[in-house]
Amino acid sequence: MSRSTMFMAAALYAAAPLAAQGPRAEDVASPEAVVRATYDAISRAPGAPFQWERFRSLFLPEARLIPNTEQTGGRFTVHTVDSFITWIDDGWKRVIGTPQDRGFAESHVAGITEQFGDVAHVFSTYEKHIWNDKNVVGRGINSIQLVKKDGRWWISSIAWDEEPAAGQVPAKYLPR
Repeated sequence: MSRSTMFMAAALYAAAPLAAQGPRAEDVASPEAVVRATYDAISRAPGAPFQWERFRSLFLPEARLIPNTEQTGGRFTVHTVDSFITWIDDGWKRVIGTPQDRGFAESHVAGITEQFGDVAHVFSTYEKHIWNDKNVVGRGINSIQLVKKDGRWWISSIAWDEEPAAGQVPAKYLPR
């Protein structure tokens, strides 16, 4: 192998995304584990980045994320994982690292999982908070579709809606 070929191979290997190295085994062991890992990956302490490589490792490459239309100015938008990351980063870039950066946390507070064979659906009620603050600043439901392949769970899609535009989250989807 020539020196330039070895250099190119080394450069390509070094440039490979971390997600290609695989997810944390505990993150993909069950539908519920994937949901917890998703919320962990999009939560961040003040000044800290989002965990985008961890986030990417939870999704099929063809996965789609569909926000409610109130978040997208009334437009129906379907994101790839990478366009979702860009959308979130663009919204946060003016804040992260500034004195106004108070972090962000989104957490699963209740849910219903339905599974048949290698397909699952998790209807996950979530709450949004400022990092280390118990006051709820937003609440909604994620409808998460998952598939199992090669001994692990993958998210194939997430669609969500939030209060107040969707109305109040029904009591049957809240913590008991």
